[in-house]
Amino acid sequence: MVKPILTTFCLAAGYLLAPLAASDSVDDRLSERGWHKVWSDEFDAAEIDLSQWSFEQNCWGGGNGESQCYTNNAKNAYVEEGILKLVARRETVSGAAQNEDSADYDPALTVTKGYSSARLRTLNKGDWTYGRFEIRAKLPSGQGTWPAIWMLPTDYVYGGWAASGEIDIVEAVNLGTRSDAADAEDGERETRVHGSLHYGQAWPNNVHSGSSYRLPNGASPAEAFHRYAMEWQAGEIRWYVDDVHYATARSAGWYSQYQDQHAEWVNGPGTAPFDQAFHLILNLAVGGAWAGAVNQTGIDAAAFPQTLAVDYVRVYQCREDKINGRGCGASDSRAEVVLGHTAPALRSIETR
Repeated sequence: MVKPILTTFCLAAGYLLAPLAASDSVDDRLSERGWHKVWSDEFDAAEIDLSQWSFEQNCWGGGNGESQCYTNNAKNAYVEEGILKLVARRETVSGAAQNEDSADYDPALTVTKGYSSARLRTLNKGDWTYGRFEIRAKLPSGQGTWPAIWMLPTDYVYGGWAASGEIDIVEAVNLGTRSDAADAEDGERETRVHGSLHYGQAWPNNVHSGSSYRLPNGASPAEAFHRYAMEWQAGEIRWYVDDVHYATARSAGWYSQYQDQHAEWVNGPGTAPFDQAFHLILNLAVGGAWAGAVNQTGIDAAAFPQTLAVDYVRVYQCREDKINGRGCGASDSRAEVVLGHTAPALRSIETR
């Protein structure tokens, strides 16, 4: 969840892959292509299912200088009429100043911030290597909003972030504000959603790449629910919005480099780092290094509260090839191929 460098696709540059007929169900259509649903949350229960999700509770800012504290308070995360709602509110909140996953985590170190929100994850409750991940969601709007539906590695096999990877299924910042896209027309509102990867070496020598997409006819992702999906197989990751395949990344454009047990720099094997188990994260951040730095900049306090609303989260795996995840994907060769980055020579790392 750091600011990606992205290109932008609109409907004309994305490709609709056999849209669902009104009588078809999403699951039926995906089953015909070989996808088998292995995990889901339809949010039909009265409360958040803690057998599937865990709350992260801290005020550390996500490594991006964000302005919220994440809580497990019912006013920040709850289920209402079959919809999960993560709500960012303007209020003074105190909490842990460090990420609870940090090796040196000390709950006695606290900080106070001006917003509360929520962040849920499936860590050790839902962890997958390869598959299709689909989320039907309505995103928030306003300057300073940063909703994210994304994945992190369950075990950091190749080292600290981002050497072990990050997959962003969909993010958006500042929807509805004045767009600062290079191709934006005067008065155009921000409507872009983004899909990206983070990889390379551990911070601060990490890199990222991805693409972005605009809904047709100037529609905003904050006005209605849309289906956001990512298909992941060995060596390839694809992004979709409402069945429009708009971008593809391949392993030639990503890498992992880390120090082995002998402190020697090595290249990760094969399609590393995207060859390990990852888990899902849903969160709504406020401000930070991306949302607070673009569009109209800062945070519009008057825009809050804001809500990330999620109708369902579904995970599918491919029956055709359970080992590599290949054979079920809906791929269109006309979708953008994200160029990404190639690994620097190991000699250059050792001598810098």
